[in-house]
Amino acid sequence: MDRILEMFSSFSLPLLIAVAGAAVIVIFLLVRAGIGRKHFQRALSSLAAEPDLELPLFLHNYPMEKVLRKSRTIVEISRRSGQNLPEILGLGEHWSRLYGQKAKGKLEQWILEFSPDQGLFPIFLRSLDHKKAADVLMGYLESSHDFLKLRRIALAGKGAAFDGARGLKLFADRMDEVREMTGDPEWAARFFAINILLHDEEERSARAVWESFSDPHALVRATVVRDIDLNAHSFDEDGESQLYTTLSSLLLNDPVFEVRKAAKERLMKDFQEQYSVKLDNLNNEQILHVIQLLSPDSEEDQDLALSVLGKEDLELRQAAAYYLQGCGVLDRLFNESYMNDLQQLERNYDLLNKSLEVNVCDFLKGIRGNHNRGSLLLASRLLKKAGPRDSIVNLADRVFAQEISRKEDVSAAELYENTLACIRERGTDEALGQLSRELVEVKDNEGLLKKLLQALPERGAYLFMPVLGEFLCNPDFALKDELREVMKNMPPSDVQNRAMEILRGGRDRYSHSVRILALMILGDMKRDSCLQILLENLPVLPLEEAREFTVLLSSYSEDLFNERVRSILASVDARSRAALIAALPVTGKKTFIKEIRESLDDVNPEVRIASIWSLIEYGESRELSRCMGMLRDPIPRVRCELARAMGAYGSAAVLKELEGVLRDENEVESVVRSVIEGLSEAENSESVEMLVRKLAEEDDYRRDCIRALSRRKDKKSIRTIIELFKDAGPRLREDLSSVFKMMGYEGEQTMLALLKEDIPSLQRYIAEVLESTGFVETHIRKLKHRDSAVRRESASFLAAIRTRSAFRGIVLAARDPNREVRVEVAKALEILNSEDGKDILKELENDPDRKVRKYTFWALERVRTKSLD
Repeated sequence: MDRILEMFSSFSLPLLIAVAGAAVIVIFLLVRAGIGRKHFQRALSSLAAEPDLELPLFLHNYPMEKVLRKSRTIVEISRRSGQNLPEILGLGEHWSRLYGQKAKGKLEQWILEFSPDQGLFPIFLRSLDHKKAADVLMGYLESSHDFLKLRRIALAGKGAAFDGARGLKLFADRMDEVREMTGDPEWAARFFAINILLHDEEERSARAVWESFSDPHALVRATVVRDIDLNAHSFDEDGESQLYTTLSSLLLNDPVFEVRKAAKERLMKDFQEQYSVKLDNLNNEQILHVIQLLSPDSEEDQDLALSVLGKEDLELRQAAAYYLQGCGVLDRLFNESYMNDLQQLERNYDLLNKSLEVNVCDFLKGIRGNHNRGSLLLASRLLKKAGPRDSIVNLADRVFAQEISRKEDVSAAELYENTLACIRERGTDEALGQLSRELVEVKDNEGLLKKLLQALPERGAYLFMPVLGEFLCNPDFALKDELREVMKNMPPSDVQNRAMEILRGGRDRYSHSVRILALMILGDMKRDSCLQILLENLPVLPLEEAREFTVLLSSYSEDLFNERVRSILASVDARSRAALIAALPVTGKKTFIKEIRESLDDVNPEVRIASIWSLIEYGESRELSRCMGMLRDPIPRVRCELARAMGAYGSAAVLKELEGVLRDENEVESVVRSVIEGLSEAENSESVEMLVRKLAEEDDYRRDCIRALSRRKDKKSIRTIIELFKDAGPRLREDLSSVFKMMGYEGEQTMLALLKEDIPSLQRYIAEVLESTGFVETHIRKLKHRDSAVRRESASFLAAIRTRSAFRGIVLAARDPNREVRVEVAKALEILNSEDGKDILKELENDPDRKVRKYTFWALERVRTKSLD
């Protein structure tokens, strides 16, 4: 003691304090550990006494890591209490895992004592390689009271793989028990047994293995398929044939892919030369099983899948398409479609389309970076129907960027139109943006721009409207009708705002053509709120367009339309009133006849002119008789327009008064010419007679009358002129001949129609007129035309004329090489054998031209013998 005191006395005070502090801490920790151990043991005792009640609290207080570290204590208390605490706490699974990582005898003992159902299989696996573990396992089995002791190991394994050959060696003395397990209701037990029996050459084992081809569990069947050895397990003389048949049946009929795959692999391994499949003998389910296991590298399998892809059955087609996509065949078909082989291209399209119909379309990813027009054409056709919408972006990028569309051929046009259709029907926002940019790119190419405008969908209006607005404001924009149609499909609010902005901007900001288009677009919207501004801008339109537009406006609310029209008719703006009055008749509404009649006295000449024609269009031509006083209107163009109207639409009484104007030597020249022009548009024969009488006078209006009469090409007018031609003097005949010449082809056709009506009093004079116009000579020359249809028509015309000069030309065509021409000649020459034709015949027989005499004689002989045709 003194020595110890002496030793401590040699230490310094700080050191002594530190040592004392450390000692205190150690003592504290030991005490704390002891207390903790006591608490843990007390908790385990409570758990053993009331497992169901205490388990949640115990696990809450003690994490599994600490419980594992206390395994020895748990085992001790379990043995004392007779309660299986490791099983209650779930330690068996953790012990088995630790045992698999590093086997320890103590763990092995605990597992076998407390958790054999979780740990027997890891111990079995170790026993396959370690004799000591094998001795422990075998000792356990010997001491076990289970009837089927190995079954417990199998169930603990839950179908885990192991070395069956070593298992056979371990359980060589227990093979009867192993074979009995092949009939166990638990598949894990059967799998365990089969895995061992596959290495046993005993005949009973071989029979058990073969019977396992029909085991209810797929893993058992697949294991037998993979590992059966005919040298060891064939109990039949023809075992190889039997195995091939069995494997083929499993491949075609087994419902589990794992088994079918194992069967296919075994067939390819041992029976590759013998293996073959004929789809014609299989049902759909079997064909599906075959397709699922086709080899991606086999050209024969690829051809088989392509034949299935061409079938109508969607289920089979889908399986074939997935296979062909997986092995790259669909990609190859897509990328190797060329425009120089259209037949192959169409075949590829058909196959790819069938694939797309079953939602197999990864091949369309190949559009990106693809410069082959054939591939792009196929993609454009396919993407109109289905496929990934983002592929449309790639397609548009290729088509627009490469300017394929600019090429002038059918395939380029189809590709471009298809791409537009894809974007219109299924395009993403990004694709719509591409379409908007393309609008700007092709704005100077009318052909492409027209296609683009027709393809714009309303859902992309937020992108298109700025560009369309620029087109609308461009006075040189050519596709106005197409732009108008496009605007009908855009959001009404956007279109209305743009059109109203233009109309309000007026002539100072926008050209006349731009305002016209804006007006038409706004009118198409049929919004009552816009009616006033539309009517006020009616003068912007040309007359015919204004008339059509007014019909459109009249379909608005009737009360509102009538109110707005009356307001404008009562306004001070003459231009607006004139435009509206001129346009109103096309509506068919006579609501405003009174206002229009009153406008005949309007101070503005344009309003008076518009009122005259408006009344005529309304069918109020009787009003013209009240307008005679306007022929003295101070404005020449008013007098001219009235004269034209009265001449064209006036009654007999009105025409009589007009003739007085024509004969009035004091009438101004412009009015007289207007009356003549109006008479040229009349529909009665009296107006023709008036013009002919005026023509007969030697004055300054001779040319005007000739031009006016030449416009009267209808049958009734021409008949009247010919009747007057009969009794006309030489000068008038000459003038009327000029009239007929100016009528041209249309007048000649009308005269021919009159000839065919066979009116004796007119026949000779019509023929005379036609000869005087050069019509006969023209058709005689056409008898030498290279086209037989032209020669036949000319022969028919000449036959209808029946003059000497006409027949003189016909006989020269008697030997025409075309039979139909000769038939027409024969019909004409038969007239010469009649009483009516004898004078002409005599002239032809005495014609100064020897060829004409010869052909006449020859032709008449053939006509008489019916041999000309």
